[in-house]
Amino acid sequence: MSKPIQSEFQKAAIAGEGQSSVSQMTEVKAFSAQELTDLKLIHSGAGAPSALKAFRDLRTRLMAIKEEGNFACLVVSAEPGGGSHVAVNLAAAIALDKTKSSVLVDCNLYAPSVGQYMPGGADVGLTDYLDDTSVSCEDIVYGTGVKRMRAIPVGNNKDGGTEKLASGRMRQLVSELKARYSDRYVIIDAPSVSNYEAEVQILSELCDFVLLVVPSGQITESVLNAHIERIGKENLAGVVFNER
Repeated sequence: MSKPIQSEFQKAAIAGEGQSSVSQMTEVKAFSAQELTDLKLIHSGAGAPSALKAFRDLRTRLMAIKEEGNFACLVVSAEPGGGSHVAVNLAAAIALDKTKSSVLVDCNLYAPSVGQYMPGGADVGLTDYLDDTSVSCEDIVYGTGVKRMRAIPVGNNKDGGTEKLASGRMRQLVSELKARYSDRYVIIDAPSVSNYEAEVQILSELCDFVLLVVPSGQITESVLNAHIERIGKENLAGVVFNER
């Protein structure tokens, strides 16, 4: 039997890491600049300074909405594709600030992407936590190749996604992720609202606000307004037009 991969909190316990400050977090091996570029992740000194600036600006605007404390932000695409790119780079932009950290939660159960950012892999993830009360929050949060950015992968059982995300365990997880570190921001990568409206509505109720990602020039204004109505105008922080 292979040795279990240690989660973030298991490693923290071994290292004597506290649970209150980003400065005490342990890290896994960081991606090189070339690896970050290959993964289309923003980073200091990146070859695409306009993208770096755009995500830093987006980070600043969202933090201005929630002036005190951290937040949980749902990133949802209007149509399939594009949302995960914005979610991971928003999490990376937050982690660029050495006083803050982020955790990227993969709730895109049918098109997961978070695993590629975790050099050490994972044994269990979100769906394992939602299915099994013996799996704790500590077991499913892993280090990524981006300093100060953590990730929760989808896990091993993707059946019954709507019911899983609507469970009390999911609400408990989001609350615990926000409460554990005051300087950690929770970014939830959701499936597209066009295909998974029920899941998006469930997740939006767990978050402080929603960021809608729209493929630039590919949907009409009426379709965009319909998506906004489904999400709820009161929950919407803003719209990101993304070039595919």
